[in-house]
Amino acid sequence: MSPMSTSFRRLVGLLCTLVVMVAACAPSSVNERSAFLSVMPIGQPTETQTPIVATPTPPIATLTPMPASNPTKAMVFLDPGHGGVDTGTIGQTLDGQQVEEKNIALAFALQTAAYLRKDGVTVVLSRTDDSLPGSTPADYTGDGTALTPDGVLADLQRRIDRANASGAKVLLSIHLNAYANDPSVGGTQTFYDSSRSFAAQNEEFAGLIQNTLIANLRAAGYDTPDRGITDDKDLSAESLTSFGSGYNHLVLLGPGVPGKLRASQMPGALNESFFLSDPTEASAVVQPSMQDLVARSYCQAIEKFLNVSNGTC
Repeated sequence: MSPMSTSFRRLVGLLCTLVVMVAACAPSSVNERSAFLSVMPIGQPTETQTPIVATPTPPIATLTPMPASNPTKAMVFLDPGHGGVDTGTIGQTLDGQQVEEKNIALAFALQTAAYLRKDGVTVVLSRTDDSLPGSTPADYTGDGTALTPDGVLADLQRRIDRANASGAKVLLSIHLNAYANDPSVGGTQTFYDSSRSFAAQNEEFAGLIQNTLIANLRAAGYDTPDRGITDDKDLSAESLTSFGSGYNHLVLLGPGVPGKLRASQMPGALNESFFLSDPTEASAVVQPSMQDLVARSYCQAIEKFLNVSNGTC
């Protein structure tokens, strides 16, 4: 990777979707392979993706952020991962355009919110622009270019608190993936938590997100590998968490830890739609048509989970 600051930013961004790191960890103590999906067994994709022509590559679709609905009446909480100095993973398209996870996740979320609101579904988002709402100077490194490990935890806790305050019936956290060791690895995967009192609903919702997205990709002619749904109890991050070695959960979805973490209080899932480390998939996600496909898929799955009738997405 390029400079150390960029590497650190990318690493912390990947870590924040999985676990909260110990406050004393340093970027050199963890490699990307242990940061997120690499803790899961990853084999070579069994399917070949339909090539996507990426020249010229259109700009990322932009939408005017819609005002948050009344938090006390929210039915859906959408969480576009990362934001601000936390870029998330960074990839490149086939023609060399840099793609940052935070921007694609936000585009997906805003379009999904627009579809849901059109059908009368109330939506609250954790962010509507390229920022980390509620962050304080204490959350950042001395040079202000990255979140500290404690800052990552604080940001995730704020997202959870907003979701709980919204009264939402379901939570979807939107991310993209990366696997630095092999740019041919790609696919779609959705995570849920089986340790919560609403575990069955978590699994049902994750299955709806995964299956709807894969079905719509197939209908559009894409052979994106289907990595299925994964229980986050199967994740392991060695000693990366301040909650102890037994806390193998995604922070946004997992159980609370007394004095350290207040848990989300509604069914939810985290979707990793594509791998930005795969130039073909990175080229796909900057296409407005693909952003629309993903948003429609999320909308359809959410409305089915909520039993919304006469949906138009």
